[in-house]
Amino acid sequence: MNVMEPVDIPKATIKEAAERAGVSIASVSRALNNKPGISEKTRKRILDICAELNYIPNTSARELTAGHSNTIAISMGPHDFVASRYLGMLWPALSSAIRKKGQNLLPVEQDTDISQITGAILLGVEDNDARAKYLKETGVPFVSIGCSDGVFWVAPDDFNGARQATEHLLERGRKQIAFVTPTVYGGGYQFRYQGYMSAMASKGLPVREIRTTSEPLGEIAAYRYFLNMDEKQLGSLDGFVCECDETAIGLIAALQDRGYKVPEDFSVVGYDGLPGVAKELTTIVQDPHDIAEKVSELLEAAIAGEMPRGAVIPVTLKVGKTS
Repeated sequence: MNVMEPVDIPKATIKEAAERAGVSIASVSRALNNKPGISEKTRKRILDICAELNYIPNTSARELTAGHSNTIAISMGPHDFVASRYLGMLWPALSSAIRKKGQNLLPVEQDTDISQITGAILLGVEDNDARAKYLKETGVPFVSIGCSDGVFWVAPDDFNGARQATEHLLERGRKQIAFVTPTVYGGGYQFRYQGYMSAMASKGLPVREIRTTSEPLGEIAAYRYFLNMDEKQLGSLDGFVCECDETAIGLIAALQDRGYKVPEDFSVVGYDGLPGVAKELTTIVQDPHDIAEKVSELLEAAIAGEMPRGAVIPVTLKVGKTS
């Protein structure tokens, strides 16, 4: 007798329920949590659709509902597989800073209903970010790690960090320096690119931007791109400022596999100072404790209903073996 293998049936999300009902995510949340703000007719229709879709909030959502009075959610966003490394660097400091306020920090998935919690922290915020819109609709206070208009935000000093990285290579005698990124301009690293451009312009040198794309991961994309780069094009360069450490690591591996030496033939600077990843890398280091303390401070201000504001956190250059 043949035994059928279990089939993974995709779980419905709160977004799907909202789209099917023709309402906002916030309205679905109100219906599920029996909150005011929608009519009984709309509530019944939403609940019927949720039942039809077999929509069940995930484990994080149930945990949030059980202990929302002292819970701060942290959402990595649509690119969580990339943001997770950055969060790994920030997590101990963030958890400690939040715990000092008598609260707990809980990572949540992109579609988790977090309308019942004390506050939230968002990573990887993009233009017209659905998470920010949802939190505004539901009245949940939040802080974005990264610059964002009209909300509380905390960000490293990316402009001066990238300028410092570029000036470091210029001081090493490099003149044909490129900025390497997996994103398009404005995709989250625009201030780093502007800092690079500023340093190059101050010396009257040409600006060169190289986009590797970000699939499947930044270091793999960078490795493939530079492994296959035209020899003449590569030879016209002598230094690289990378938008993150992963991109720098992939670039260096490709150069080495092509027989080049770093930093003898090319100098490379990363960004973020990720533990482990940036062990021997010259990079711009962010202080996770400074970021965490400011996030906690601004989250408290957001919860108190103060006007949104931002904060820029200084960064430092760590000279390693790649420049």
